[in-house]
Amino acid sequence: MIAPSEEPQDRRPADPLAGGTPAASAPAGSDPASSDPASSDPAGGTGAGDPGVEADAAERVIFFSDAVVAIAITLLALALPVPAGFQDMANRQFLHALGDDRRDYYSFLISFVVIGNHWLAHRGIFRYVDRLNRKVTAPNMVWLLMMILTPFATRVLTGLGAFGVRFTLYALIQVIASACLLVMSREIARGGLLRPGAPESARHPDHAASLAVIVGFLASIPVAFFSAWAFALWGAVPFIARVLRRLLGSRRRATSSPDRRPVARSGR
Repeated sequence: MIAPSEEPQDRRPADPLAGGTPAASAPAGSDPASSDPASSDPAGGTGAGDPGVEADAAERVIFFSDAVVAIAITLLALALPVPAGFQDMANRQFLHALGDDRRDYYSFLISFVVIGNHWLAHRGIFRYVDRLNRKVTAPNMVWLLMMILTPFATRVLTGLGAFGVRFTLYALIQVIASACLLVMSREIARGGLLRPGAPESARHPDHAASLAVIVGFLASIPVAFFSAWAFALWGAVPFIARVLRRLLGSRRRATSSPDRRPVARSGR
């Protein structure tokens, strides 16, 4: 987790000859605290300029997100059906009763894997975060909304009738969640929100996984209106990610190649 800076943020020089006391260096009749750049607060008293405060705020967002994901997985488990009257059942009868609810159990496993992969991606994105801004917190709240809606969409998916609509609802929730992860990853890497010692993998994140989920789930939506085998496209997401990773890697190497020279334009 992100630890606040151990150095006090409001340390002032103790030697008057080095920089003078705050009272001496401030103009007459002014507040010494208001003349200190370290104590200035551009956010109107929220401590937005203090690295320690920013790190604590980012850590609270991460803790809150982890708690919401844990609640979403708990809701999945609470929705699992239990065979009625199993106390008086024989072993064979109990196994048969479990088999009758196998659709609910399959959907639970699918959603557990989906939410787990979303959380792993979220953890990787926020691993080296030092501060946040609204361009990150806003999509993060939308992403949390999608996580909470996933248990509801799971129960809808296990219903009967209107398979295309039920499938589309579930798929769109995952597409929106993956799009939020993609937006947050780009903003964190480009917005200077990482720790100074963050590795290159954090400064140039891999977006292939999020893009693969978006492509795979979107492609499965029209198939769901004709066949229940639309689920098979979800299983192709890892292969789509591998292909996208190769394509993005080749493009990155081509753009950063030292042998590439800008094409000279002839003026006419």
